[in-house]
Amino acid sequence: MNPQIEKLTGLEPHLLSKIKGQDHAISRVCSVLERGQLGLQPAGRPLGSFLFLGPTGVGKTELTLEFSRYLFGEDSVFRFDMSEFLHLDNVKLFMGDETGSSGRLGKVLSEHRHGVLLFDEIEKAHRLIWDLFLQMLDAARITLADHRSYDLSGFYIVCTSNIGSQQLLRPTRLPFSTLERAVLSELHRVFRPELIGRFDEKIVFKPLCPDTQRQIGRLAIDEELARLRQKGFDLTVSEEAFEFLLRRGIHKTLGARPMKKTVQKLLGDAIRHVLKSGQEPTGTLTDSPLSDALTIEP
Repeated sequence: MNPQIEKLTGLEPHLLSKIKGQDHAISRVCSVLERGQLGLQPAGRPLGSFLFLGPTGVGKTELTLEFSRYLFGEDSVFRFDMSEFLHLDNVKLFMGDETGSSGRLGKVLSEHRHGVLLFDEIEKAHRLIWDLFLQMLDAARITLADHRSYDLSGFYIVCTSNIGSQQLLRPTRLPFSTLERAVLSELHRVFRPELIGRFDEKIVFKPLCPDTQRQIGRLAIDEELARLRQKGFDLTVSEEAFEFLLRRGIHKTLGARPMKKTVQKLLGDAIRHVLKSGQEPTGTLTDSPLSDALTIEP
């Protein structure tokens, strides 16, 4: 089998193993990615483009990081927090200016030829930047305010947005398809149709149900235990410790976003205390009834 075909065959299973609760998004994302990697995208356009919608901490950024890592390797995502470019005075920091400054976008495009451009919270950017996206999504070459042209033909473009998130977070028994339509309807109230229409895929991410939160927690813990095992620390996690980590790693408004850092911190602290006491950190992690921490029992 052609090595590229073989790699693309493994893309969807890989993403499904890493991103929980968003299977509907993964299949649509893989369709665009596979066409882009196989050269099936129309000439004169970026490799593919996505608009990911949904609440914080449901996997929009994590999915982007995972597919970029799989296709291009580490350090292949170039991320922009668009809330930094809300005011007119800050637009030139992004787009450059007539004095010759390339701006942050121009700097990335001049130094790199392929990868993923990730624009977080696109709705918070100034409207002049929205106009630039009309050009970016439609053409593989753009001209910025420094009057220089840049090539986007080797990039995927991902924009994230929290537009309509309140529709998804309200307690309801409505089917997801109904909530999805409500989010997309709100999207059309914010952005012009010509901008929305230029994205290859507009995908609404589902809120995380308790079962999905547990899957994400288990995945984060297993990945951290595997990383620590490579360092010589052979540890397991008790059921009590798992529940302890889940309670602290899943946030009411941030979703599963804090999970990885929570696991890394609390497991790292437990190992640190054992090492400082002169003992070997092997055994079972359990929660301590006397403190807000984990302990290691041999």
